[in-house]
Amino acid sequence: MDNILHKSLFGKGMIPIYSRLADLSATRHKVVASNIANVNTEGYEKRQFDFDKELRKAIDKPSVPGVTTHQNHIPLGNSPEGAPKIESVKKSDNDTGVNSVDIDEEMSNLAQNQITFEFGADMLARKFKSLKSAIRGSQ
Repeated sequence: MDNILHKSLFGKGMIPIYSRLADLSATRHKVVASNIANVNTEGYEKRQFDFDKELRKAIDKPSVPGVTTHQNHIPLGNSPEGAPKIESVKKSDNDTGVNSVDIDEEMSNLAQNQITFEFGADMLARKFKSLKSAIRGSQ
């Protein structure tokens, strides 16, 4: 019963998407912070991942996951959510720095990520507040 209640309350709607948004923002923060910390490290290769692609996976995930019962069945939905694939960006020939990190771009990424994370956390808090209100009823 507890598992059914958990799935029906937290496994549907926007809560999983906002949760994934917060998770991806936290991962992106680590990647950007690593890039900033290594801005003067010779030979360091900038790291990044496709945030929009990873978030799209969470949004496009079907509300009812498909289950294959035979090896020839075509699987439905996306693979289980995991950590995004983080890639290194090689230094191009026209870069003048010691590596492929542009500090101005990384600071911009950090500011944008802060806003994205705060939005996700705020929306998640609002969802839980409305759920709490619905459980307690009007007083």
